[in-house]
Amino acid sequence: MKCLKMKEPFNTWSHFIGFLVGIAGFILLLIKSTGESSKLITMGIYGVSILALYGASSMYHWIRTTTKKEQLLRKLDHIAIFLLIAGTYTPILYYGLDGWWKISMLSAVWSISVLGILLKIFIVRIPRYISTAIYIGLGWMAVIPLTKLVSILPAGAIILIFAGGIAYTLGGIVYATKRLNFSPKRFGFHEIFHIFVLLGTTLHYLMIYFYILPMK
Repeated sequence: MKCLKMKEPFNTWSHFIGFLVGIAGFILLLIKSTGESSKLITMGIYGVSILALYGASSMYHWIRTTTKKEQLLRKLDHIAIFLLIAGTYTPILYYGLDGWWKISMLSAVWSISVLGILLKIFIVRIPRYISTAIYIGLGWMAVIPLTKLVSILPAGAIILIFAGGIAYTLGGIVYATKRLNFSPKRFGFHEIFHIFVLLGTTLHYLMIYFYILPMK
């Protein structure tokens, strides 16, 4: 059957493994958040965003289907990127900021993400470099309240936030420029991009698990 033959094996398996690990990581976050409603909500949003990204990506790179259905899967894949960015920011900003900073930054990140999602829904194709620039710009909004974050979060947390951001950014640059395209049919720029995404997600998960979860 057409759907059983993977369109892009490496990209499918790499992000499907990310999806499975994400399930385990999500369950662990929920267990650690038991008894704290704000933790359950923020970690719930974060965990769902991870599963949305890796689930949508796995389906898009796996399923061979009609052009129309493939466009739908592509949209879902790209929409999930906005969800992951906003979802990752949610626990970080909720616990890493306070007062006006918390409200304004969460509102800004989610508003821009929703606008990005609407763009993806109603515009068939957005140039690769524009999409990547939007993702990277949204991802680096943490620099706006950086002074405040540094005053509340430990140094290790800040390092992991930036390390994850750098991993995502490098992946985005590789994806936008199509550089490092060693073997286009087997291991090219797209596969390298997927590795950077996995690395970025891992670094941010470690930051949230070890530094955000223990916070009150």
